[in-house]
This record gives sequence, C-alpha cells and structure tokens, in this order.
Amino acid sequence: MSLATNLIDPTLIPQNSGPPHALFDDWRANDPVHWNPPSESYDCPMPNASLRQGFWVLTRHQDVIDVSRNQALFSSHEGSAVIWDFEPKQLAEQQAGLMAMKPADHLAVKRLVMPSFAPTELDRFRPEIDRVARAIIDSIAGNGSCEFVFDVASRLPVHTFCKLLGVPDELRETVFKLGNETADTERTDRQQGAIPAMYQLFVIAQQLAEEKRKHPDDSMMSRLVHGEVDGEKIDEVNLQMFFVTLSIAGHETTRSTAAHFVRLMNEHPDQYELLRSDVDAHLPNAVEEVLRHSPPVVKFRRTVMEDTEIGGRKVAKGDKIYLSYPAANRDPAVFEDPHRFDITRRNASRHLAFGSGAHFCLGARLARYQLTALLKEMVARIPDIRPDGEMEMLKSIWFNAIIRMPVAFTPESRSG
Repeated sequence: MSLATNLIDPTLIPQNSGPPHALFDDWRANDPVHWNPPSESYDCPMPNASLRQGFWVLTRHQDVIDVSRNQALFSSHEGSAVIWDFEPKQLAEQQAGLMAMKPADHLAVKRLVMPSFAPTELDRFRPEIDRVARAIIDSIAGNGSCEFVFDVASRLPVHTFCKLLGVPDELRETVFKLGNETADTERTDRQQGAIPAMYQLFVIAQQLAEEKRKHPDDSMMSRLVHGEVDGEKIDEVNLQMFFVTLSIAGHETTRSTAAHFVRLMNEHPDQYELLRSDVDAHLPNAVEEVLRHSPPVVKFRRTVMEDTEIGGRKVAKGDKIYLSYPAANRDPAVFEDPHRFDITRRNASRHLAFGSGAHFCLGARLARYQLTALLKEMVARIPDIRPDGEMEMLKSIWFNAIIRMPVAFTPESRSG
C-alpha cells in the first residue's frame, strides 16, 4: 500500500480537501473491514508513542455503530481511544481521560457533569449564547472581510466552554491557544525543549481545581472536584485529562462545522438559496447535513478484547479498530446519494459526527444550539458571506478541520 492510501498520512486530508471518500467508497464496496498497515514513513509526533501496529478500518455505518456500542468486546479503555501505540506511562495518562476511562468510571464521571448539559441548563444558558453570537457578528459585520475561523467560528464555543468549566475570563485566550496546539498533533515546527501544550493545560487545570476546592460554585470543574466516583474523590490526573479533552472537544466540532457550513453553502448556492428562503425552517436540518457531509472528527479507536468477527471479517484479540466517521456518514446503505449535499435530507441526523454508544458526545445538544445561534445571526446580517482567498486545512490524522478561511461580504451599514 502506498502512503497516498494509508490513513496515517497527515497530508491525506489537505491533499483531498477533506477525507478520501473515493478510497472509502472502494473499501466499503470491496473490503469494508480494511487492513491499514503501519507506515515506515510516519514519524509519530508524540513522545513515547508510535504507530508500530496496523489497524482495521470500518467504513460501514452499521459496523461503526455495532463496535461503538459494545464496550465489552471493543474497548475504548484498553489501548485508549487514540490510534497511537503508547508506552505504559503515556497510556495511563490517556486512560485517565474521559474518552478512555474504564466503563464504570466513565459512567460515574458523566453523571457528575451531565447536569451542565441538561436541557433545563441549556435553556438557562441560551440568552448568553445568543448575546455572544450577536457580539461576534457585531465585531466583523461592518468590515466587509475577516478571517472566518478564528475571528468568528472559534469565539462562541471557546466562550461557552470556559463559562461552563469555570475558567476565568482572563485565561480564556490562553486555554484556547493551548487547546488548538494540543489538537494540532502533527505540527513539526514546535520549539525544541518547549513545554508541550497539553502539560501547560495540566497546570491550568490543577490551578482551577484548587480554586474550586476553596470556592465551590455551579461550574463543571467544581462539580468534578467535589464529586466522587466509587466513594473517592476524582484524582488529579483524571481532572487534568478531562480539562484537556474539553479544551479540544469544547470548540473543535463547533468551530470546524461553522467553517464547513460557509464552504458548503458557497459550493452549493442552490442549497443556500433554499436555506435563506426560510432560515428558521431549514437551518436545524442544514446543520445536521453539514455534520453528516463534513464531520470534523475523523475517527476514534477501539481495541478487540477477544477473537471475534466484524461484518464477516475475523479480528483477533488486541487488534486495533479505526472507526471512520466520514466513511460511515457516506454509506449508501443509510444515506441515499450520499455524496450529495442536501439540507432537506430527511435522515441527516443519523450521522455519526458525535459518535455513538457510551461515548456519544456529551455536548452535542450544546454544539447544535451554538451553531444555530451563530449561523442564524450570520445569515441574517451578512448573507453574502463567501470564501475569499486560499483556504488552509489542518494536517492531521484526527480532524477534518479548516484552520484558515478568509471571507468577504457586503459590510453591514453602521448607521442607525
């Protein structure tokens, strides 16, 4: 197999301007549980980690769901939810995070933080989300142009994430910057000897946890600090990894989806015209279709716990499973004419952009509302927004993310 068809090539998504769907179509039709070998060319960017072991790639929607929902047979804890192969110390760090905890611990921690994502809590928070969405568009509407990803798309989810966790306003930009650096795992220009962004986030998490111990409030971090799992307080490593996970997941999906929304509406003007004909009626399903068509998270991993089969393919204990969300979201067995972008698609919400099973995204409801609030404000006030210049995508085996997208639009009148 050439590197051009190996999913651990971090240039694959930028080269294809998104996931390699022609490749996924071929695999799904002819080899739906596909063996992806390790690559000698891949230089793992994380210390004490490698990709010495290949993995099975799942491209069918039902296979991804079946594996995601069977933690006993396909573990997110054993080996972690990350495709890399870790040395013991680094593996323990990964397993302390929300995505890779033991199932019982994962459930207990979810119960502690779920109140922050409950419908009643979201209803209470909606006026603040709407206010910030207006302020973001206020800041750029009169200019006629901006860099969309960081001037617009990133600001609302970062604000929301920091408010929910109880991060002080003066640390918001720092957490945002470090979260982006942690997600950008494939960067090669990091300063030698610099403290990794993840460990800088650990320090902030430790300081924040100590503050919440002294001054409890209704923030998510305070609930974690004062909560218990199996009668014991959550330890520092778990708190730190939870903070790191949310510093990435708390804005990555929303930011990337907003950017893909602008891109897709520009590429499909008929769909944008339909959306604008009745924004209230069409926007919620349009958001689902963007998530289906261009999911921001490319994959997670599971590890096989005993010899078994997936879709008729024998897999062995210890094998790694690659859950391909972009491939599952274009499965013609589920989505008619799956490569077509259609904001009226009746089953668009069956996408797996937020995962499935026990690790379905905690913040999915919140992300949907943030996107709706921001995009509705944008379409109403700068409706002719369009890409204007070269778009840059993240070099990554993890994310289908636009990291730079200059846009132009007719400036909103400043009078009145």
